[in-house]
Amino acid sequence: MLSFRDSLSKLDYLLALLAGALLVLAFAPFEWRPFAWLVPAVFFWLNLKSISRKQRLKLAWVFGIGMFAGGAHWVYVSIHFFGGANSLIAALMVLLFVMLVALCLMLFGWLASYFDHLSVSMKLLLVFPALWTLTEWFRGWFLTGFPWLQLGTTQIDTWLAGYAPVTGVLGLSWLVALGAGCLLLALLGSLKERIAAGAIVLVTTLGGLGLMQINWTQPVSDKPLYVSMLQGNVDQLLKWDKAYRTENVQAYLDLMDYDRFPAVEHSHLVIWPETALSDFFHFSMEDVVLPLQDWARESKTDVLIGGFYFDREKDHVYNAVMALGEGHDAEQSLHTAQSVYGKQHLVPFSEYIPFLKYLDFLKNIIRLPYDNVTAWEGTNTLTVAGQPVRVSVCYEDAYAEEMIAGLPEATMLVNVSNDGWFTGSIEPQQHAEIARMRALETGRYLLRATNNGVSAIINEKGKVTVTGPQYEATVITGEAMPMSGATPYVRVGNWLVIPLMFVLAGIPLVLMRGKFY
Repeated sequence: MLSFRDSLSKLDYLLALLAGALLVLAFAPFEWRPFAWLVPAVFFWLNLKSISRKQRLKLAWVFGIGMFAGGAHWVYVSIHFFGGANSLIAALMVLLFVMLVALCLMLFGWLASYFDHLSVSMKLLLVFPALWTLTEWFRGWFLTGFPWLQLGTTQIDTWLAGYAPVTGVLGLSWLVALGAGCLLLALLGSLKERIAAGAIVLVTTLGGLGLMQINWTQPVSDKPLYVSMLQGNVDQLLKWDKAYRTENVQAYLDLMDYDRFPAVEHSHLVIWPETALSDFFHFSMEDVVLPLQDWARESKTDVLIGGFYFDREKDHVYNAVMALGEGHDAEQSLHTAQSVYGKQHLVPFSEYIPFLKYLDFLKNIIRLPYDNVTAWEGTNTLTVAGQPVRVSVCYEDAYAEEMIAGLPEATMLVNVSNDGWFTGSIEPQQHAEIARMRALETGRYLLRATNNGVSAIINEKGKVTVTGPQYEATVITGEAMPMSGATPYVRVGNWLVIPLMFVLAGIPLVLMRGKFY
């Protein structure tokens, strides 16, 4: 059947590109939260036009390019300044990365093309918010996933945050996208539709406020743990230089000096960040690990230290964390890994090279931080300071559904990271904001130790209780309360939100059955 379609101009594509780039302003460190609604509203408005599927795909891709160029350009810092690639090659690699990740947004355009003949209100209130959420979900796991810049993360300090323990971050993304649809409907719809849009915003906002009053988890006891996170601020350019190995380790040992930081010795738990030891645990056994274990036992303090664990039997290397102190035996852990956690979710082209035999030439262009470490298949919890804690390394805490593994048994979350790869960029603040969302979703304190910030103690409501300045050697010390119980999200993960999105997208198909071209 013949149909008349609008056409997108170059100005429309430019608007999509600019809108996508501006979405970064809704996230930390800018935190201009209104952009979380305004940007999707612009994207939805462009998709209201009756255009071809090819144009929708292109529009979504261009929007995604702007989104990731604006919000994930910090990859350049790692590739150029620390990876050693020249500026041109680094820029080209970042461009390729942005264009590839943006392809995920084409899922929205492809699905939206099947709803072209729906009413504006159905698109804005049912279809588009659901498709946005499904696209974020897809982006979070496809080809190992890149769950950065999820719209729901921007709501960590708003009333909508009350939904996070129930729906997780994807539920918040849907609510924000729904709000964007309501905003647009308030401008384009009839009086009745405007009233409906306003009512939806009011009800969802007050619902979030009400949910914020619920304490989904409870303290294990009335005695909090006293914890210290060491932020060594080791120069990223020197961190992997073996000539500076002693100096780099000493930077952390200095932070444990009683005269300068007496709180460390009185802590129940001391945490060193990711790869604070930039070599294998067994190489550092005599001069670092065993003396540190003796100190921990004498001080009645448990220590978590980041480094590399080597499994001799399997000939595998892991980006890992080892627990030291009473009840832990470092030498035995070298053979049994009983007090070790290894990173499970690896970064492609950083910690390992997919299709290595075909892409090994990349080593001649950029220095990889690690030499093909292996994904961990062991436990994801360690018992420290008398508490089972869920440990994560680096950007593992960006994966909401993976982080609930080990819960509700674990009473706290610990994340060790090294955002030094992105020194001077906005990435560390973005990462810290993501960590806050994981604490809120799980109803657990999250202890975050990084090489040069943002290190922090985050409570079960996602609020930072203690932090320190970036790019300074310091100790972040404070109280953390072990929590028991489970939020609804811990129990069901994304099994509540994702089926709901399919239902919402399917309702118009049922209502408009037989009316599609």
